[in-house]
Amino acid sequence: MTTQIWLLLSAIILLIGLLAAGFFYERRSRRRDARRFPPPGWLIDVGGHRLHLLTKGTDGPTVVFEQGAGGPSLGWLGLQEQISKFARVCLYDRAGYQWSDEVRGPRNMQARVRDLHELLVRAALPEPYVLVGHSYGGFLVRLFARDYPESVAGLVLVDTPHEQGYLRREVLSLYSKLTWVFRGLKILSIFGVPRLFSRWLVKPEPGLPVEVCEQLAAMTVRREYFATAIDDVRSCTSDLLKSRPFGALGDLPLAVITHAKPFPGPFAVLETGWREGQERLAALSTNGVLIVAEKANHMIHMDEPEMIVDAIRTLVERARQPVP
Repeated sequence: MTTQIWLLLSAIILLIGLLAAGFFYERRSRRRDARRFPPPGWLIDVGGHRLHLLTKGTDGPTVVFEQGAGGPSLGWLGLQEQISKFARVCLYDRAGYQWSDEVRGPRNMQARVRDLHELLVRAALPEPYVLVGHSYGGFLVRLFARDYPESVAGLVLVDTPHEQGYLRREVLSLYSKLTWVFRGLKILSIFGVPRLFSRWLVKPEPGLPVEVCEQLAAMTVRREYFATAIDDVRSCTSDLLKSRPFGALGDLPLAVITHAKPFPGPFAVLETGWREGQERLAALSTNGVLIVAEKANHMIHMDEPEMIVDAIRTLVERARQPVP
C-alpha cells in the first residue's frame, strides 16, 4: 500500500470517527437539555402537532407576540413581564422552534396563521387580540387580521418590512444566500458543530437571566431550529412572490414601530426605501401611527423595549373602551 493511499484511508477513518463522535455528542446533549429545560408553559395540540404557549397576566384583551424568522419566544420574556402588569400576554413558539413540535415539509405563511388561531381557540384565550409582530412576524399578524378580522383589536408591527421593499432583487438575493448558510448549519447540527461553537460565540442577551440565555443557546443549535428558519424565509419569499394581497386594515388601531439605526453589514440592502415602506404600512389603517425608535436597530425589543410597551398599552386601552 502506497503512502498516499494510507494517508487517504487514515483521513477517511479519522473523519468518520469525528462524525460519529459529533453525532453521539449531539444526541447526548439533547437528552441533557430535555432534562434541564422542560417547557415553562403548555404544549397544546393544534391538529396533529403541539405548540408551546406561555401566558402571563389576567386582564384582557389578550396580547399575542409573533416572532421574526428564527426568533425564539424566550427573547421576549422581559417584555412579557412588563406587559403582564396591565394585560394578559402570550408568547408562543411556531412549529419547529423551542418546545413546539416540528412539522416536516414546506409550509406557507397561512398555515402558520391557522396554527396560531387554533392555538388561541384551544387555549380558550378570549378575543379580541392585540397582535404584536416583529419582522417576519409582522407579515403573519397582518394575515391573521385579514383572515380573522373580528378577532383582532389592534396590531403592532415592530420593524416589519413592507412587501414591496422585501421583493427587491438584492434583498431576495441576500435571503437566498442566508438560507444556504442555514442549510449548511442544519447539516452540521446533526454532528453537534453549532452546539460546540456556541460555547464560545453565543453571548448573553442583556436583560435576560443567565438560565434563559442558556436555554436560548441550547434551543438555537438544533437541526429543527435551522430547518424551521429556512422554511420561514422560504414561505415569506414564496407567498409574497405569488402577490397574495394582505389588504387594507380599515380603521383598525395600528402602531408601526421602526428603527433609526441602519441595518448592519450585508443587511444594509434593506435600508433602501425602508422608511417609505414603513409609512405605507402605517397608512394601511386610518388609525395608523408611525413611531421611530431613535436609539434602536432591528432588535427594537432589546434596544428600546419601552416603545413597544407604550404602543401596546395604548392599543389595550383603546380595546377596553366601550363600543359606542
